[in-house]
Amino acid sequence: MLSRLAKRNCRLVKSVRPIVPTAIVRFQSTTAEPKEVFTKLSDTADPQRSQFFQYTWGSWLTDDKLKKKQRETVFSIEGISTLVDELNGHKGDGTINTPKQLKDGTSILSHNLNEEILGKLGQGTSKLLIKSIASVYEGKHHRIYKLLLSTGKELALRIPYKLESDFAISAKIKSEVATLDFLNLKLGLNVPKVLAYGESKSNQLQTPFILQEFIDGSLLMKNWNPLLPDSEGSAKHLKEVIDPIADFNDKLLSITFNKYGSLYFKNDVDVKLQSDLPYEGETDNVLANRWRIGPSVERPFTKNKGKLTKAQIEQYSGPWTNPVDVITSVADIELENAKTRLSLVQADAGEVTSEDLLKKQVTTFEHFKQIGAKLLNPTSKSIMNVEELFKPRLYVPDLDPLNVIVKDGEHYFVDFEGATIKPFILTNYPNFVAYHGAKVFDLEQDIPGYNEMDEVEKQQYEFMYYKTRNERLWEVELNNKRHDLIAVASPHIKLLKSPYIQTLEMKSDKDYLYIEGSIIQLQAMWDSYVANELTNTSESEFPVEYTEAELDQHQTDLQEFQLETVSTPFAASGGWIPQDIFNTLKEQGIIVETEDGQYKLETEKMLDEEPKQD
Repeated sequence: MLSRLAKRNCRLVKSVRPIVPTAIVRFQSTTAEPKEVFTKLSDTADPQRSQFFQYTWGSWLTDDKLKKKQRETVFSIEGISTLVDELNGHKGDGTINTPKQLKDGTSILSHNLNEEILGKLGQGTSKLLIKSIASVYEGKHHRIYKLLLSTGKELALRIPYKLESDFAISAKIKSEVATLDFLNLKLGLNVPKVLAYGESKSNQLQTPFILQEFIDGSLLMKNWNPLLPDSEGSAKHLKEVIDPIADFNDKLLSITFNKYGSLYFKNDVDVKLQSDLPYEGETDNVLANRWRIGPSVERPFTKNKGKLTKAQIEQYSGPWTNPVDVITSVADIELENAKTRLSLVQADAGEVTSEDLLKKQVTTFEHFKQIGAKLLNPTSKSIMNVEELFKPRLYVPDLDPLNVIVKDGEHYFVDFEGATIKPFILTNYPNFVAYHGAKVFDLEQDIPGYNEMDEVEKQQYEFMYYKTRNERLWEVELNNKRHDLIAVASPHIKLLKSPYIQTLEMKSDKDYLYIEGSIIQLQAMWDSYVANELTNTSESEFPVEYTEAELDQHQTDLQEFQLETVSTPFAASGGWIPQDIFNTLKEQGIIVETEDGQYKLETEKMLDEEPKQD
């Protein structure tokens, strides 16, 4: 019965995010490899030094100067040079000690300071020097510089962008370093070893940072072809990327924790939390007293929360012992954020977002708050192994081939920003395989008239099929490794947790429409879910009341937003354009700078001309 209802319900509300098949994207970057930018360490007047800190990998149509300013990663080159030599003086025998704070505020992990990572000084040499610094990666959240040492060894210096509050950046750095330390020492996984870190700008680099070993290899992403046509060897080729990530994820799931939140070193959490062990059964006293669970640094508690105070955020960010609180806290902080921003607009106090849009956000998050605690039943007899699904487990949101480096046949995993401990039932599949659209398992059987369609129409359905296939391959691996957790693949579980997942994935202010849509979508099946004890309530009445006018207005707003997204070039990337494409389109007059310093697309010219690629 539930499967029939699911099919019926999926036709009622089309609230999934629009997906543009990559096969028909018109503009594609031609830059195959990032260009390294060097500066002379001894020359503070080097003209390259300014560019060395500036964001160069793309431009935005709106607020380009501001967004690039937020992504400047200025640090003291003299400071990092001094720190590296100082680290060489702290080399130890590998004994695992608590992180040590230097006089300048930098924290070091002395057990990682060894010749394998730092190298050995030559005879007659007393200082460890940096021979060169190269900018090698400009990501969404941080920039990476490669340091070449006088010993021939290389280190990676990660500098976060100034996209969030100092408090959020500090918490994320402390948690990520502790998570890397846990994965290395407790689970023995291939992750970079951290040498030193600064949670704030109060250090000799004058910026928050993480200094870790540099893993030199090729990205696993080079082997990932998500639109690979089916053939005799296609599944094997896709699994060459999926399997190592699934193996890593399986090891993450091997530890069950005592609370929900994020990992930190013991001394980095409130003293009231320091007596609580993170997990049971640790026989090594050094490790037993090394980590603790503190507030969550997952995206809702850090991203776009610059208008909230530290006290406001700490009120909702955990840690928690009740799994339901993991959901309700997300609803609470998003509602608090929307209300705070709305009050700033009404007071004309620096918030420029539309008042009407923020009012609609407030309404949506009030609806989420009404339904959040009732979405999933932690003791349901209808969910297989429900107890296992709700246990606290480590979740890494950026498991992706882009964050996997292949070196000498081994897979090394990087980027653990935002890692959190939460119920597995509330996790999402990795983005490179996750698919929220309509499922197509067989093109000819599921799509009437497929063989008679033109090539463009076929491509759209083929895209849906490939996305369905890739997600299915991930689920097969999950089932093979952790059959006790496979209930997470149930379409009913996915539907029930959709308001929570959609909130985690908010990228723009208008994405509240997808959250509202996911709540509306539950209405048709709510009584069946209650009857089957899937929900955390015995009341069959839907928790949110909608009028017909409200439903019609939401559908209109959603359709307009989806049309805007699919019809506006670069809307899906927030107006960000890879720099080589931006330069080409600007030269051709397709991108034009306006008097107020913004950029606009000359859409008519864009349709008339096929842009040339250098």
